[in-house]
Amino acid sequence: MFRTLLIISFLILAIFASQYSYFNIDLQISQTLQGIRNPLFSDTMNLVSELGDDFNLVIIIGLAVTLLYFAGLKLEALKIALFSLTGALIGTLTKWIVSRPRPDSGLVNIQAVISDKSFPSLHVLLFTIFFGYLCYLSIYKIETNWLKILIASVSAFLILTIGLSRIYLGVHWPSDVLGGYLLGAVFISFLKNHAQR
Repeated sequence: MFRTLLIISFLILAIFASQYSYFNIDLQISQTLQGIRNPLFSDTMNLVSELGDDFNLVIIIGLAVTLLYFAGLKLEALKIALFSLTGALIGTLTKWIVSRPRPDSGLVNIQAVISDKSFPSLHVLLFTIFFGYLCYLSIYKIETNWLKILIASVSAFLILTIGLSRIYLGVHWPSDVLGGYLLGAVFISFLKNHAQR
């Protein structure tokens, strides 16, 4: 039931995103977030976003898959690799279908110029799938408390901040980020079910 609600919510948002280049609340949130003038916050936003760049994320996922495999979690390693790849493909296809333009430099401060379409945010989608599943595995598969807490905390932090960073850098509207979270949550619902079997 919850998964169905996530899918319906994503589809409704995608339909609206295909009709509107941005919503009024998108502009308000973006301008408010970009109004934060704090060097530590700015550096954090840039660093988190860089982690999600294509090459860096491939390396991170590759390392995690390797570690999971040699830790005896072979099926989980395969699933996280396949779901990340599938998420990237579906997210890219959705971008093409929705065809929503990136934020306009006349409306927000754009710190990185990107040529592809905006909805949904692939950074957010892939972080939600990958780090969301790592968080889930750490809670249910790791017995060492300090390691469980560390992995879950870092994963949750990155999932939260990647959305903020994409808005802060002016490369996505908040509704693009929401779309990434919703679609990512759909994938996590499938991964969670598989992990319980």
